Formats: sequence, structure tokens, C-alpha cells
Amino acid sequence: MMNYSFSKQEKVTSLKIIEALYAKGNLSVFVFPFKVSVVFVTEQPINCQVLITVPKRNFKKAVDRNRIKRQIREIYRLNKHLLQNNIVLQSKQIAISIAFISKTDLEYKQAEVSMLKVFNSITQHIEKNSSIPVSVVN
Repeated sequence: MMNYSFSKQEKVTSLKIIEALYAKGNLSVFVFPFKVSVVFVTEQPINCQVLITVPKRNFKKAVDRNRIKRQIREIYRLNKHLLQNNIVLQSKQIAISIAFISKTDLEYKQAEVSMLKVFNSITQHIEKNSSIPVSVVN
């Protein structure tokens, strides 16, 4: 049975990892309306951690930003098994930063299709570069 939860362990909380995501992510993927940065990490309680951001510059009201973040979390929560199965097979641990860059509201279907494209490109990168050593953040 699939685990569709989104626990606290799955959220990026470490400042070192957050700085690494924005400074030197190992992989950057841009699929409108998302800009995604990935960094390889070690010694984490779970294989994949996620950070979701919506810029205040594009959405002034916190209500709007929070609603969009809630929708992105829901899309991730329902489709995370597609990404996590591959990460477990490759025995990697990653942290992902998902930034919503559109200036208009989130259309759920378009966002879900875009997120699936992001997951596919991340898994392809991990499969292709599975033997290459990567910079690791502790």
C-alpha cells in the first residue's frame, strides 16, 4: 500500500541544506511554472526532502502564497512515489527545492503535469549519473 503522507521528516529544515540548494544545487530543472533545484545529501532520516517556496514579489498576500504552497504539497504528496522509488533503487539521498515562478494563480492540472515532468528529469539525471561521485552536503 502506498504511503501518501507528508511528514515533517520530508521537509527541508537544515540551514546547511537550504544554503546548498540556493548556492550550488547539483541539478536545476525548469519546467513552467516550477524552478527546481536538487542537491545530494547524506545522513538524512529519509531519502527525499522537499522545500517549497512561493515568492512574495509575485503574490503579495500571504493567503495566496499559502494556498499555492498547499496545492504544490498536495501534488508532491500524491506523486512522490514516482520519484522516491528510483531514489531508493539508486541508494541516493536528495533534497529538492521547488519554487513557483508564475505570476498568475496555480492551475492544478497544468501544475501536476509540470511536476511529473520535473520528476522524470530528476530520475533520468540520477540514473544517468549514478556512478559519478557527487558533492555531498552533511
